[in-house]
Amino acid sequence: MIKAKKRSSDVTFNGDEFPEKKVSKIERGNGLNETTKKSSKDTKHAKSTSEIKFSRKVFNKLGSNKTLVNDKHAVIREEKTDWRKFKQDKKELRLKRKKVKDSYEICAEAKKIYEKLKNRRTGQKAELVEKLYNLFSADDILNKMVMAHDSSRIIQSMLKHAAPSLREQLSNRLLPWIADMAVSKYAHHCVLRMFNYGSPETKMKLVDAFMGNVVKLACHNISSKILDLAYLTVANAKQKSYMRQEFYSDLYKKSKDDSVKTLADTYKSASNMKTSILGAVKSNLEHVVNKNLADNSLLHTIMLEYLKECEEDKIEEIVTMCITIIPLMLTTKDGCQAAILCFYKSSTKNRRAILKTVKEHLVKICTHEHGHIFAITLLNALDDTKALKKVIYDTLHPHLETLMATQWGRRVIEWFVTPGDTSCFHPSFIAWIEEGLKYSKKDKETRRKEILEQIEESLATSIIENAEFWLSNKHIALVTAKILEKLPYKSFLKVATCLTKVVVDPNWSITAPIELKGKNKKSVGIEKIIEESTKQLRKSKQVKMKNSFEESTEKEDNDTVSVENQPEESLVKMRGIEEAGLHFVLKKILKNDKDRSAKNLDGETFGSLLIKELTTETLQKWITINRACFILLNIVENNSEDIKNQLKSLLKFNHMLLEQQKFNGAELLKKKLF
Repeated sequence: MIKAKKRSSDVTFNGDEFPEKKVSKIERGNGLNETTKKSSKDTKHAKSTSEIKFSRKVFNKLGSNKTLVNDKHAVIREEKTDWRKFKQDKKELRLKRKKVKDSYEICAEAKKIYEKLKNRRTGQKAELVEKLYNLFSADDILNKMVMAHDSSRIIQSMLKHAAPSLREQLSNRLLPWIADMAVSKYAHHCVLRMFNYGSPETKMKLVDAFMGNVVKLACHNISSKILDLAYLTVANAKQKSYMRQEFYSDLYKKSKDDSVKTLADTYKSASNMKTSILGAVKSNLEHVVNKNLADNSLLHTIMLEYLKECEEDKIEEIVTMCITIIPLMLTTKDGCQAAILCFYKSSTKNRRAILKTVKEHLVKICTHEHGHIFAITLLNALDDTKALKKVIYDTLHPHLETLMATQWGRRVIEWFVTPGDTSCFHPSFIAWIEEGLKYSKKDKETRRKEILEQIEESLATSIIENAEFWLSNKHIALVTAKILEKLPYKSFLKVATCLTKVVVDPNWSITAPIELKGKNKKSVGIEKIIEESTKQLRKSKQVKMKNSFEESTEKEDNDTVSVENQPEESLVKMRGIEEAGLHFVLKKILKNDKDRSAKNLDGETFGSLLIKELTTETLQKWITINRACFILLNIVENNSEDIKNQLKSLLKFNHMLLEQQKFNGAELLKKKLF
């Protein structure tokens, strides 16, 4: 029997989809009418019956879009209310958990006192600190308090504001947990406060408390800085030796040996122990370096000792490990020496890697107290002079003025120009630097000549671009004089012309310290001392009236700062030709005119260029200045008769003015010329 097809009106919606139909804005406002319901059944897709009921309920309930929006806001407000309730319940639960602990009531009471401590004057703080100390009578509570994020601040404040005797008692109670405190995110601040405000005896006890955990502390990001502070500023020679011993072997963690001063002493009596001890040291060094904690003076000392004792066949391993941390090692004396040994004993490949690592930090290295020695070592021992110019000098050239403005940067430039010159470097320093020549193959003089030939043109260009800077003070001018000595004639002519224009400028002035001589110097010094002492006395009286210990220390600090800033007040703007240091430099440059004129018979000298640039206005001013007259006298003494006659003809027009001057320079100049 053939079944008849069902009519469309008999079809039921058993699918998962509801038939879709676009509804106009008018129809949405009026709700679902009968026409919409009938037409929706004729589509191909269908929704579930539950969604149909939901749709009808929503559209019957909401008569317009405005009502729908209001309902959404109500839902959002309800959700916010539920979230606040959840947070409040969570807070109450946390509070209940805290109340179960024994230290909760003590901590709550301590916080109340701490709030008063922050808002009170210094004189009343000592009493509040004493109350807090009495509150923390139990050691187990103090241990918990110092490790927590909120209560550790209370301990920090106590260490800062407590009386010296109470601070010492509190520090002694904290000593058993110092190693754990040093690695804690919050408690390590208390350790720093103990170093800052503790007595010398307390600081010594702190260093002793680190013993047995030195390697562990050196390998932690937080405690390594504290350990470095303790090693550099607090520990005595014996404690430093004990701290180093823990890197040598685990045998020295619990017991120390007074006879062991260096790494070599550990196996002096037992040579068979050398391999195992050096292996332990290498392992500890690798552990610290892998943690990127190489900026530590204790580590630098251990590294230097290991490099001195390490066997030649294993030196390349430690050098490879140290390549990336060499810029960090250059911050201390021992670290710098270790970096130099790494460079000396490394292969050609590793030397290139060291140069690449150093390049981006080169300006900071050259202006550092210890780092500049490493830069000089590279200049003295590197055979590849082209690579040296490319990596070192070309990197430094844009920053020449920055280097010249610092004491250490000037030494690097001086080694470029006059390496091994005893007038610039101490003989012992030169001897120590030249010990590294045994690790190079090229001849010393050949290397230095090649370096100078490559940089002389760019150096001359820098001076020409800003000649006034290169004569801005006596320290920079001394380097300028050395550069002038080494320049070839063509470059010398350009540079000397620019420098003489600065010297003969009637408005040439520099900032220099005031020069005081004889009785005036003593009297002014006494007057300054009296004035400073009266100011300090007045301020100290005001401080006593306030009865405040901390404010008095702050006043004393301010007084010391004002005294330290005195050199700024003693600086004065003066003519460049009158400054003592520049006067000495100009005389030094003019003395080299004899040698230069001997090499170039018809060539110009600094003195001849100076006479050419000398104007009538400048000459009239110089005649009235003693040091300027001595400069003219040096031109006459170190140059030919032609230069002497030129100067004599210039002075004829100002002969009467010269006759009126009675100081030594004018008298000698008159005798020499007339």
